[in-house]
Amino acid sequence: MSAFEAFVTVHQYQLAAIPEDLWLPLFMKLGEDYLDAGNYVELHYGDPLEGYSLHAKNGDQAIKKHSEIFLVDHAWTTQPDNAHKELLENHKLLERLENLMDIEAEEFEEEESEKEDELEHDDEAIKTVAEQANVSYDRAKEVLEAEKYEIVNAIMRLTVDEDFKKESERLQDEVFGQLVASGKAQEKEDKISKEKEERRKNRHDAWLKERVNNVCNKMWSYLQTYSYSVLKGDGQPETQTAWYINDEVGSAICHSSDPNTMCLPFIFSRGASGMIPYTVMFPIKDIAPGEIMTCDLIPKNLERPIDKAAYLLAYENRILPGQEGVSVDEIKKLSTVCIYIPYYKYEFCDKLAKQSYQPTIDLPKVNCSNEKKERGDEDRILVYTTTEFVRQNLSHSKFKLTNDRTKADIIWFSQDFTEWDSLKPGQIINQFRYENCLTYKQRLADLIQKTYGSPSWTLATYNLNTQLAEFVGDYLNHDGDEKHHENLWVTKPWNFARGIEISVDRYLPKLIRQHDSPTPKIAQRYLVKPCLYNKKKFDLRYIVMVNSDGTVHIYKMFWIRLANKKYNIDDLDDYEAQFTVMNYSNFPMTQLDYKSFIHNMEKQHSIEWTKVQNDINHAIKDVIMAAASEQQPLGLLDKNTSQSYESFGMYGFDVMLDDKYNPIIVEVNFSPDCTRACQYDPQFVNNLFSVTLGDKKGLEAFNVL
Repeated sequence: MSAFEAFVTVHQYQLAAIPEDLWLPLFMKLGEDYLDAGNYVELHYGDPLEGYSLHAKNGDQAIKKHSEIFLVDHAWTTQPDNAHKELLENHKLLERLENLMDIEAEEFEEEESEKEDELEHDDEAIKTVAEQANVSYDRAKEVLEAEKYEIVNAIMRLTVDEDFKKESERLQDEVFGQLVASGKAQEKEDKISKEKEERRKNRHDAWLKERVNNVCNKMWSYLQTYSYSVLKGDGQPETQTAWYINDEVGSAICHSSDPNTMCLPFIFSRGASGMIPYTVMFPIKDIAPGEIMTCDLIPKNLERPIDKAAYLLAYENRILPGQEGVSVDEIKKLSTVCIYIPYYKYEFCDKLAKQSYQPTIDLPKVNCSNEKKERGDEDRILVYTTTEFVRQNLSHSKFKLTNDRTKADIIWFSQDFTEWDSLKPGQIINQFRYENCLTYKQRLADLIQKTYGSPSWTLATYNLNTQLAEFVGDYLNHDGDEKHHENLWVTKPWNFARGIEISVDRYLPKLIRQHDSPTPKIAQRYLVKPCLYNKKKFDLRYIVMVNSDGTVHIYKMFWIRLANKKYNIDDLDDYEAQFTVMNYSNFPMTQLDYKSFIHNMEKQHSIEWTKVQNDINHAIKDVIMAAASEQQPLGLLDKNTSQSYESFGMYGFDVMLDDKYNPIIVEVNFSPDCTRACQYDPQFVNNLFSVTLGDKKGLEAFNVL
């Protein structure tokens, strides 16, 4: 096999998007790292965009369709979470990116000589000058300040005539000798020098941080992604995603809905030498001399024209005028008010406001012909579980653990259960078949919007894959509210827990580009005015059991997750002030007893917790009722399924309170880890299983709705 044939074999999936006539030229250029685009193209500044744009070189020759293929280097490959740190440590890269993004960085100014009001007024030094020069205290102070608190210079300045010359020299030697002997002069000089250096360092750090912030904000107009696989320790492949910025040539290509150039990431495998990422660029139309070079920056998975246009708001100064991604014909197909704020207000919000929901619980019924096996009073109920906290803490006399799932009466899985057809008549499983309508964040938002609309116990939430225009409309509707911090948004993966990949942002391009994250995300309005406990943020975790008849059991004991630092809306980068989930991080965790928390809340805020708890209970029940009365995939019901088994569900509801003590349902978690709950309450697991029996004693631990 030739080297070229081997190249085609290894890269066949990437090559599929490239015309076959260009494979050999690409192979040759990759082998030599041959970056020859500069022979064919040139950068223009301010023509026709404010920043840089890429044009075919002026001359007699056009660049013909599929005639050339060019390698574009990557200036920077990063992960967004690491970007700030990398730029703070690499000043040359920072400067390159500033030039590439046309960011004019301010020069760092050295500190001027200390101003009069910054001088330390040393009373002893003033008295010394006044006495030695035989002048008043005020005159000595004036001259001493003018001489930057150099005592000898001040005395000499006051005694410059010839009669005092010899005396001045004597005084200089005497005073200098005294100061040196005491060590005060050196000590003072060292102190002033240290303070000056600290001030300079603080100003330099702030100046550098500002530059880095400017690049990290604007980088979302330039970042692209590619995915690749790596082998984990167990030999299984794992997909990872890299974010990258093309070099000056690639970053100057602007967007057009009718592009003349194709740009694709290409990961070149050099075998044992490793892999090198490039972008390959080739013309898909004839490009005339001097013509601007364009590509299509809109992801293929955006289908609605208004979403395409909304996405392009992330690409400041990279959109060719008149090529905003939505044609006139496409706009006519939209509503007559097709700009984002009216679309958000009159299409989306009006639709939510029209929801008048009267839920009727109708969870899946068990086929009556499949009766449970008869059981005597002494018979124990067999439990099969993959959940460690259940295995370690189930001690109820009515239950017995088994390792044989086929013989189990109750099956308790901590993973998603998929083998529904294997369940036997009469068995009980701790999952509802379609419960991801609750536990996937984007599906929970969809469920609530299509039932209740926009209830008071939720925050505005948008699926960035399907509701990009709605989100942009909401954002722009609050644009200009920065001083009130109304336009802050938290982005979260659809189905991650433990605070993974969650961030708070106000910069629209970054929020829009979360659409391109390898992990699909929602954008949820940030609660900027939360209720505080000792001036710190908190949220509450409730364990909720739902029976197959729709009965909701809310465990009376709940868990308080408290931020480590006082809430400060002006510092979004401080995790310990903005977030409450500490037990999966390297930060210390504060643990609170729920009864003490209630007592202190009533004392701090002059409220009755019973009313707050009732509001929380009703909000939780509203969520369950919506799920229990809707067909899948919106809800839990499946009218086409006749099941022979029973189900119940256990969920972790995360609840916040606003500054008016109204509950906000933040999210619902599948199979929550209850190890800490078992430590607080040794009967916790037994009480959970009592729900399946209707055991009166165990039910006392719950609010039953």
